This record gives sequence, C-alpha cells and structure tokens, in this order.
Amino acid sequence: MTTPVSTTTSSPPAPDRGAAGPTPRMSWGAPAAFLAFIATFGAAIFTSIPTLAIGDDTNTAKATGSVIGSILQNAAFVGVPLLIVGMLVGGLRRRDVGLLMPPRAWRIPLFVVAALVLYLLISAGLGALLNADGQEDSLPEDLGAKGSLVAGIAVGLAVTVCAPIGEEFLMRGILYPGLRDSIARFAPAWVAVALGALIDGILFGALHIGGSKAIFLPILATFGIILCLLYQVTGSLYANILLHCTNNTIAIAVALDWSVLGGLALWAGAVSILGLIALIAKRVEDRLPPPRARPGLGLGVPPPA
Repeated sequence: MTTPVSTTTSSPPAPDRGAAGPTPRMSWGAPAAFLAFIATFGAAIFTSIPTLAIGDDTNTAKATGSVIGSILQNAAFVGVPLLIVGMLVGGLRRRDVGLLMPPRAWRIPLFVVAALVLYLLISAGLGALLNADGQEDSLPEDLGAKGSLVAGIAVGLAVTVCAPIGEEFLMRGILYPGLRDSIARFAPAWVAVALGALIDGILFGALHIGGSKAIFLPILATFGIILCLLYQVTGSLYANILLHCTNNTIAIAVALDWSVLGGLALWAGAVSILGLIALIAKRVEDRLPPPRARPGLGLGVPPPA
C-alpha cells in the first residue's frame, strides 16, 4: 500500500524543545561546565551583600536575610550557567538541562523513593562510621529558622524550593552532563557516568563548606552522587528537584522538631510552588524564539550512548 504524496507546500512544524521527543539534547562538555561552575561561585559572593546589610542582630533579621540570600544565590545558580553556556554553545532550552517529563513519567516517584531510601541507608552507615550519630546540623539555627513559626516556614520554603532548583540546575543540569559527555569521549559510558557522578558529588559536598559541619560533607557528597545517578536513570531534572526537596523537608522538619503533619504540610506547599514555577517556565519558553546553536567552539561533545 502506497502513501499518497501531498502536493501542498508547507513548512514543517518546529520541534518542541521542551518536551520529550526526537530533538537531540545540546551538549557542552567539561570546559564549559567548569567555567559556568566557577563563574557561578564568583557571582554568588555578591548575593550575600543584602544579607550582610540586613544583619543578624535579631531572629527576624537573621531569617529575613537568609531567605533573601537564598533566593538571590539560587537565582545566580540558574542565571549564570544559562548565560555562560548559552554564550559558548548557543541558547539552552529546558530539554537541554533535563527539565522535561519522560515518556513514562509515572516511574519518577518510584525512582525518587528508591533513591531516598538508598541515601538514608548509606547516610546512616556513613554517620555511624564517622561517629556523626548525635551530631546536629546548626544550619537551621544559623538561618534564623528557630526564631518563630513564621521564620521557620519562610526559611523552610527557601530550603525546600530555592535550594533544590538552584543546586540541581547547576550541579546536575549543567556540571554533571558536561563532565559525563567529555569523559565519554575516551572511556566507556558506564565509566563516564561513574566518574562524572563522583566528581560532581565531591564538588556538591564542597559546595556546602561553611554552611554545614565538616563531618556531614561526605554524607552530602554521597547525596550528590545519588542525585547524579537518579538523573542518569530518569533523564529528568524534575526527579532530582523532587528528591532534593523531600530530603530538605525531612532535614528542616527534624531540626525544628516539627510534627509529621507539619513536615507534610511544608512538603506539600514546596511541591506546589515548584510545580507552579515549572508551569511558568514552560509558558515563558513557549514564547521565546528557537535557540541558535554555535558550532565550532570545540566545547560541545556528543553524549554517551
């Protein structure tokens, strides 16, 4: 049976870069990823200026400064990599950094739960090995979250909404794929995934120097590795953001001695805000012109099979 050929001339529809489909993901490689990583740290230094200006003489001031600082810092974690990588290899879309829902999206919650259980088991073992049992992270108190219920909710939302977006975009949306794709040029795919995840995890732990006690850094590095593997399995940064949000919710709720119901309320609120942000991002991208790639810079490499 033959298919009739239309004689009508028309332009083919533009591919949807924001949905799972045949359009290949743009690749940028390790040099661009590291440059974005370093530039982001440089820009993040300036995001602490409003926090310093507000001061920490009262719990209200401390919490206000922490929330504003978190918003600005994680905005830099998204904006600076977009600018740097965009200038080097062309404009990025949500698809390029994994902000898409895979064909079998119903599996994402299953992978997230499995990754969370795995992390909790490994972190418990590492905690016992490092004699971290009984150690409390002073970060919630440092952020002013213990000043009042309002302060706790405000800081809690900053930790469960802003941090997952910014840190996952920079570390797993930009850095990990760049590392993996470059390593895949001279090593098998599984080596590229493992080594890329290891480097990313170590840098993720180092990202928290100054904010968390040194004894917790190996545990945070392990969390970073697991997040890389989760991204590799699902292909969706939404899974990472959900896991990061869930983990931070548990941490902040335990640190503030909230009830299970209080923790669930914080988690539900954070997930709702994250969903709204994702919807807004999609609507904004739909109005943007198609990105233009910039070949010939030697920074993009093909992703591993």
